[in-house]
Order: sequence, then C-alpha cells, then structure tokens
Amino acid sequence: MTQQQAKSAGGRKPSSTVYWMRFGFAIAAGFANYAFGINEANFDGLAFPLAIGLGGAFYLASVMVVRHVLHYGEAELKGKNRAITLGGGTFIMVWIMIAVLLNTLGV
Repeated sequence: MTQQQAKSAGGRKPSSTVYWMRFGFAIAAGFANYAFGINEANFDGLAFPLAIGLGGAFYLASVMVVRHVLHYGEAELKGKNRAITLGGGTFIMVWIMIAVLLNTLGV
C-alpha cells in the first residue's frame, strides 16, 4: 500500500486521524463524567471506579471505531497493537483535565 492509499478521506495519515479522534473521545468522556454527575458527593466511594469505567468505555468505543469503522490495522498504523495504544496517553490526560475542569467550575 502506498503512502497516498494509506491516507484517510480528509487527507491525513491514519495515525493522525486516530490521534485526533481519541482527543475528541477524551473530551466527550470528560463531559460525560460531568453530565452523569460522577463525583464523591453523588456516588461516595463508587465515584472513582465509575469514572474509570466510563473513561474505559469511551476508550473501548474509540478502539472499535478504529478497527471496525475506519478499518485501520497493523499495515495502516505501522505497528502491532497501534489501534489500541496510539493516542492513549493523550486520551487519559485530556479526559482527566476536562473532567477536573468541569467539576471545579461547576458549570
């Protein structure tokens, strides 16, 4: 597969598309944390596991989109398990930052 064939519909490389998609999913996960009211006041000791579960569900959804909707695999992403790991650190950092910011502001 040539470099031109590996580019997505928007003209970006598949790895860039996956990265920015995960960035968007992280923002959505942060807003979902706030929308569902996941905090210590509402859920007591279950707040942390619920928040982690919600973030994990959003990340799992992003993996499913990469594999089954975008059909990106090892060849397009240039490495084994890159459909899972690419953009993972960014997802975690952005998700936590958005969730903390919204809970702090109390929007």
